[in-house]
Amino acid sequence: MPESTFPIAQSHSVEKLKKLLFALQDTKKKFELMASKVKNQPLHQTIISLAVENNQYASELVSLIRSLGGDGDSKSEAAEGEKGIRVNEKNMLKACEKCEIALVKTYQEVLEESYLYDSLKKIIRYQLNGVNYAFQKIRLMNILQK
Repeated sequence: MPESTFPIAQSHSVEKLKKLLFALQDTKKKFELMASKVKNQPLHQTIISLAVENNQYASELVSLIRSLGGDGDSKSEAAEGEKGIRVNEKNMLKACEKCEIALVKTYQEVLEESYLYDSLKKIIRYQLNGVNYAFQKIRLMNILQK
């Protein structure tokens, strides 16, 4: 990569990673709100584990953003206005699926970024696989409860 495009590429990568960071933080907040409304203990624990996993991935992204010279301290406030989320155990899977679709779409946008280093793409793919696996657990739990 020519030296003159390096800062532009790095800056662009940081912006893409920040978008993903905000999506993870937003989804984490949504999961915490959903879990607080669930009485079914196994379902509650599974949704909390999704929130914890998103928090872990967000922490990894903060480190990556900082390593690229970006500010990783930014916090998303997007979910703050959603305290009135209307979710019950019957429509919990649909709510989780909506979160999954949005999150996976953001991950895919980041992976399509041509400026992103291969080593970063590897980490993002690993996280995306973890997200997909976690949502498979939710679907399986839903099937088993029927």
